[in-house]
Amino acid sequence: MDPRRFLLTLAAAACSSPAAAGDADTAALDTAALEISSADASAPVADGSADAADAPAPPSLRPCPTSGKGAVTGDVCHLLTPAESGLPAAGVNANVDQYALRPTSGARGRLLVFFNGSGGSPVAGTRGSPAQNYYATARAAGLHVFALSYRSDDAIGSLCKGNDACLLPTRRTILSGIYQAGASPALSTVAEHEGAYARLAAGLKALAERDPAGGWDAFLEPAGAKPGDQIRWAKVIASGHSQGGGHAAAIAMAFEVDRLVALSSPCDQTASGPATWLDAAKYAYATSPAAKFHGLGAAGDAICAGYPAIWKALGMAQERSHANAVVCTGSTPHGASIDCVENAPKWSQMLQ
Repeated sequence: MDPRRFLLTLAAAACSSPAAAGDADTAALDTAALEISSADASAPVADGSADAADAPAPPSLRPCPTSGKGAVTGDVCHLLTPAESGLPAAGVNANVDQYALRPTSGARGRLLVFFNGSGGSPVAGTRGSPAQNYYATARAAGLHVFALSYRSDDAIGSLCKGNDACLLPTRRTILSGIYQAGASPALSTVAEHEGAYARLAAGLKALAERDPAGGWDAFLEPAGAKPGDQIRWAKVIASGHSQGGGHAAAIAMAFEVDRLVALSSPCDQTASGPATWLDAAKYAYATSPAAKFHGLGAAGDAICAGYPAIWKALGMAQERSHANAVVCTGSTPHGASIDCVENAPKWSQMLQ
């Protein structure tokens, strides 16, 4: 506290509580207060701004590694965690690096928002090579990229155990950070700051402040009251691999986005076939699956074997349904759509 305010406070307390101090003490405090008032009249009493000035500055954006795991070369590529964006560090995966890339020229004013698969992290989109991977391909196509860290540790299938009615509420809970009726009880303690919407909004705000020349503010809606309303979804390309592709599809159901790019996904199904929420004849989608959904998968995918039937249930156009991903050495039919740079031409085609 400002020492002048401290003395003034003591003086006021002494005057109002004579039993607490003798007349001499009260007079001394009155004199001290008068001296401060007279001698320092031109110096404003602290109003908390000093405390604000002492607050630590927000952490700077970190450059992406250019070698080793998670490497991305070329400009511009930043790392920041949800905690570094200003959200509580105690949140699930709040200290996991998120990737933010942008082109230095030829920006199209579109943002690729990427969700990794279950048990993974945003590093997933850097597979291939530092110079050629899913994120770098998107940046080369003129896109801003934000790959977020979210509650991805548990697979939706494990959380819902084949219960069709659980699947969509569980995804909506993970996206919003607000527990939805019918969702897996394992998510009953979720916090809003752990939701994908909150992390996306906080990340974009941090990028807009710390990379002011980057154009990140173009994807924010300042008037939005809730995190999900603070994103300009019409400028977003929602994308994800495996479980992440299902989250991207749930966003495309809730909001009209520029397009969906699903890699080896969506995968939600029951013993009888595609999950009900993935049938466009039964559920309304804000984004037209027939006009704006794109998919890439490989033959022999044992983890998401039902994706071709799901694409059909969604009504995706045949020319945007690519079930011919190249499976490169070291990958699998499920991982090929995100792992293998041999699929970069297909990535570019879907992102254009």
